Amino acid sequence: MDIVHVLLNNSELGKISKEQRDGDWEVWQTSLLNPSFAEFAELCGGFGVCVESADQLSGALTAALAAGGPAIVEIISDPLLT
Repeated sequence: MDIVHVLLNNSELGKISKEQRDGDWEVWQTSLLNPSFAEFAELCGGFGVCVESADQLSGALTAALAAGGPAIVEIISDPLLT
């Protein structure tokens, strides 16, 4: 199927971290050691691309939409901004 999944990877359990920050608590036990989801997509026979800066996003989305199959656009994001 031609499905493009856009994944925001901030290496945290984001909802829990946000609640901790909003409550003026120390953020703890929310860090994750994620695999490269883009590389995993490639290993599974799909298309994967990792975006680390805003200027890469347009090209990555264009390539994923043109891939002709399942695709992941993994966007590395700052946990304080997401």
